[in-house]
Amino acid sequence: MDELLALLERYSPGYRDRIKGYPDFLLDELEEVFGRPLPAFYRKFAQAMGAEGGPLLSDVRSYDPLLNVAEIYRLTPKSELPPSRFLFVFGDPDPLAPHHYWLDMEAPSEEGDCQVVRMPFGAETWKRRLSRDFTSLREMLFVWAMENVILPTFPHQAKYHHGKGNQTPEAEDLARFFERMGFVRLPYPRHCLLFERDGAAIRLYRPPEAPRFSFQLGMRNPNELKHFQALVEDNTDMVRL
Repeated sequence: MDELLALLERYSPGYRDRIKGYPDFLLDELEEVFGRPLPAFYRKFAQAMGAEGGPLLSDVRSYDPLLNVAEIYRLTPKSELPPSRFLFVFGDPDPLAPHHYWLDMEAPSEEGDCQVVRMPFGAETWKRRLSRDFTSLREMLFVWAMENVILPTFPHQAKYHHGKGNQTPEAEDLARFFERMGFVRLPYPRHCLLFERDGAAIRLYRPPEAPRFSFQLGMRNPNELKHFQALVEDNTDMVRL
């Protein structure tokens, strides 16, 4: 969490003062209600920002491990919950078709962490409506830091997604192109990719089990953004959103 918070502080000074977590012994309450040990990284997250996560968690709801998550496990009938291999972590704010965020503890990734999946409530939804979105909770938080805190500091934006032709580069080839354009790849995450340079930043997202990917770019200088877009569109078939 220290590495994530240091990244947030670079773009939003004082971010640490805006978050609030829970001591480890209080998280035992959720563990008892859930009925099995909590993943180690989830505990670190909850200790740092489980009670208040600031802009990083602006797009989700019901993430407080005691006031929200434990209550879900206390009050929701078992017939409406997936198997206990899935730990609810964040609620989807979409009231019409919510696909909540869960940790799949039978899909471990990094040490003490698990893949993040999305699905609605329901005992059987994991069999037919589950999507795998991130290799780990830690990866998702870094990507959200870029999307919700860092990129909004740049006034000029562009988004691209994977094309359908034979000119779409591999993600690693695109990463090398970004680096030739002066961007520095952050050491983490390693599946999704984040980049920085003076006056600009990039988030490249790719799901755990699919070849497609997308990226979002933010720049301070509109002319530099136009030049960058021209290079992407002249040399790939990636589609601008």
